[in-house]
Amino acid sequence: MEKTSYYKAFVAQMPEVILQSILKKEEPILIAISLTNGSYIEGTLLDISEENKHQKSVCILSENDNVSFFNIRDIIVVTVKQPKKMVVELSKGAISRPLSSTNQELTVLQLKRWLNNEKSLLGNQINDLKIDTLNLKELNNRLNVQDVFAALQKAINNITTDNLGKEAYQVLDTIVFEQTETLQLKIQSKTLIISLAIDKALPENLANTLEEKLLQIL
Repeated sequence: MEKTSYYKAFVAQMPEVILQSILKKEEPILIAISLTNGSYIEGTLLDISEENKHQKSVCILSENDNVSFFNIRDIIVVTVKQPKKMVVELSKGAISRPLSSTNQELTVLQLKRWLNNEKSLLGNQINDLKIDTLNLKELNNRLNVQDVFAALQKAINNITTDNLGKEAYQVLDTIVFEQTETLQLKIQSKTLIISLAIDKALPENLANTLEEKLLQIL
């Protein structure tokens, strides 16, 4: 996605939803908050604490090291001062990864060669890993395929830690990635079909989700 047009993918969200997304980020995000009493605070979010079902408190560190505390219900406006660092969250996954990732290079041929070299990590019995039906024109999609592969490898490693898991997984010899809106796994004959939205932000804890779904069908 062009950097000049990424704003068009942003969608309206409640202030608390934005704050919760910011809290999950590993790197600090500079924000500004306007309160009902007219106060304006700039800084980085430290914590959101739920006192009870009706009271949530917010803690913010300002650039001059002041720490402010207030009720989340007193927030009128949340301004994200560094939106490029939050394009995935602000677009609700329409932009599938941070803009900095677009500096990477990975052609379709490079991806297919990489998968061919790495597929043995999914098991020596895996003869083929197919991605032909996916839209690979966008770099983000190709990078997502690599991320899905890594998550799948982790899931398989967890499943095959004992003989029962290894025996159940050994029946598969082909893995196919398909495009769909929701994550789905199914087995047809000896083929594992993984359907997902490769053009969107991948689900959190994808490896755990793949492991759970695999255990249901093996």
